[in-house]
Order: sequence, then C-alpha cells, then structure tokens
Amino acid sequence: MSNPTLLYTIVDAFTSTPFSGNPASVIILPPAHHTLSSESLLQIAAEFNLSETAFLIPQPSTSPETLRYGLRWFTPTVEIPLCGHATLASARVIFSTPEGQQVDRLEFETLSGTLVAKKVPGGSGKIELDFPASTLEELASADELAQVSEVVSAAAGGGVGVRGVRKAGFFMLVEVDPSFDLEGAVMDANPFTKLPFDAIIITSSRPTSFRPGARFISRVFAPRSGVAEDPVTGSAHCVLTPYWSQTLNIPPGVVIEARQASKRGGDLDLIWEKESGRVRMQGSAVVTMRGELYL
Repeated sequence: MSNPTLLYTIVDAFTSTPFSGNPASVIILPPAHHTLSSESLLQIAAEFNLSETAFLIPQPSTSPETLRYGLRWFTPTVEIPLCGHATLASARVIFSTPEGQQVDRLEFETLSGTLVAKKVPGGSGKIELDFPASTLEELASADELAQVSEVVSAAAGGGVGVRGVRKAGFFMLVEVDPSFDLEGAVMDANPFTKLPFDAIIITSSRPTSFRPGARFISRVFAPRSGVAEDPVTGSAHCVLTPYWSQTLNIPPGVVIEARQASKRGGDLDLIWEKESGRVRMQGSAVVTMRGELYL
C-alpha cells in the first residue's frame, strides 16, 4: 500500500520575480486529511522549514462570486494567528485553480477572523488582502525604551539612533534614524529574544534604490518563533501602515509604496482605511515549485 500523499505548492510572495520575496508552502488538504492533528501540521511545516506553511480546507460558499476556505499558518515551531505572505500565497494558488479562475474574491476563516483576498483590476496580476489594522501603543517606561535601544544596538553591532517605539499585539515596532543603513546592515537576531515580543519590526524612512517610490523600509526579526529574519511580512504592515501614515501625515485611503529590505526583499502597496480599522495590502506572487509530500 502506498503512503498517503499531499500536494504542495511553493509560492514566492510579495514579488513578481522568482527566488525573491517570501516563500511559503501551500497545501489544500483533501477530505481524507481534514482532521490532521495540529501536531501533524506542525511536523509538516518543520519538514518544509520555510517561515510559514499554509493549510487550507475548502468550506461552503455563501455566494457564487466567492470561494471560502479555512486557513491556518505554521512556522517550523509554532502555529501563528496571522500571516500576510502565506495568505497571499494561498490566494495565488486558489486563483490558479479552475474554480478560482471563475471568481474574483476569496474569504479565509482564520484565528484572526475572516480575511478577504481579491484580484486587483487592471491586469497587473496583483492580489489585494484586507487585514485588520493594528492598534499602536507607546512604551511608557524610560527603562523599557533604554532596553530597546540597547538591544537594537547589540543586534546591529553598534550604536543606532532610535526615533520611536510602539507595541502592537505580538509585534514591537522600532523606528531607527535614517542615517543608519538598515538595508545593508548585518543584523544578529539573537539579542531580540531579550524583548518580550514574538516579532521585532525595525523600520526607517531611509530611501532605497530597489524601490525609489517607497515611503519607508523595514526588516522583521522573529527568533522567538523560530524565524531569525522574515523575508517579507504582510502582517507587520498592519502595524507599519497606520504608524507611517500618521508619522508622515499621509491621508487615509492614499496608496503607500513600501519595501521590506531583507536579503530577498519584497514590495507592497498599502492603503490605511482608518475609519474601518483595516489595511489593504496589494502584492504579486509567483509559483516556483509543485510537488508531493508523503505522509
């Protein structure tokens, strides 16, 4: 008897160029495997050893214009409540199926509620995700601010000017002075484990030659979740979009170009819908691999 098989697709998200952006593995679970345990899903994610693996289960649709799926995300070590790039990758896979080619809208039921993905009109091939905007809080303690500055400088291997710090759920956002070459810096993620947050966003208004129109750049480190540096992090832009919209006085509803300046790099177009508390993020995604996983 042959081993049970799962089909997987590897997608590079937030890029139109293979071998850049953030790779995610996407698996649409067949009915026989809808009841796979969380432990089994985690083992599969660890086998891929990508920053995230997405697992999808088809659900009944309430409209002929929309397909619905249950969606869960796993790093190699934990399940996480929200992931932008693996959602974008999932949408790319579904929109490539015969059923997905017939619709323009997807709904995903997740630990963060219902998330929507849409095809962007105009033939660009981009997909728009509708995510909840994060609520930002300032650090009240001078001791906390001093610790953040110390940790960031340790990670960068030298003194780095910190211009602002915010916390939002499991994220901490740190704006650094644009004189610091965030894009070119060799960062050690280990010091970030001293901060009580699962993911640390380092961001700057420093220009980047990779995307001259970008209003800000960022890098994201998550050693507590088993990811030293995440190549492109959609969920982090739920924090970054309201932060930079307010910092740069960009009105809600205006498209903001952004660049995540990791080694692989990725580009996002962002819109803050302040009144509804949402962030719309648009990006490209490209399939690089398909195959079979034997259980």
